[in-house]
Amino acid sequence: MTQHRIAVAMLVLAALDASPAHAQQHHVECPAEPPTEWNLPKPAPLEQAAVLSQPVGEPIDEKAPGTLVPDRGYARGDVWHNFWIMGDEPGWVHYIDCQYQGSERILRLKADGLKQCEQTARPYTAKQGVANNAVQTMSCD
Repeated sequence: MTQHRIAVAMLVLAALDASPAHAQQHHVECPAEPPTEWNLPKPAPLEQAAVLSQPVGEPIDEKAPGTLVPDRGYARGDVWHNFWIMGDEPGWVHYIDCQYQGSERILRLKADGLKQCEQTARPYTAKQGVANNAVQTMSCD
């Protein structure tokens, strides 16, 4: 009887693991290039990324920069990493702001329901910091 219960429990866990809610993990990232309708000359790589945290229902000041300071930053090899821990502020909404070389415009992506964001910048050196021509990424899960 115990083996039967274990087998049933394993089947239930396997079914839960294969559910659509589990299979679809929410993921947001700044695209490598800006939207084509911005008509920027190529290349126009990601130049700046930030996390904006705003109380639910309050209007966003479009001229204000991203407000959330990274929870952690460190270098690994020639890459600088910034991490934001998300979802620990009830009553707040989160966005990631993506700005591209040659544009003042911001691509704002909704980041609610995500657990963390990571920004990388390469090359990085301890002596000079992040290079002016660094390749940046921003992704959140």
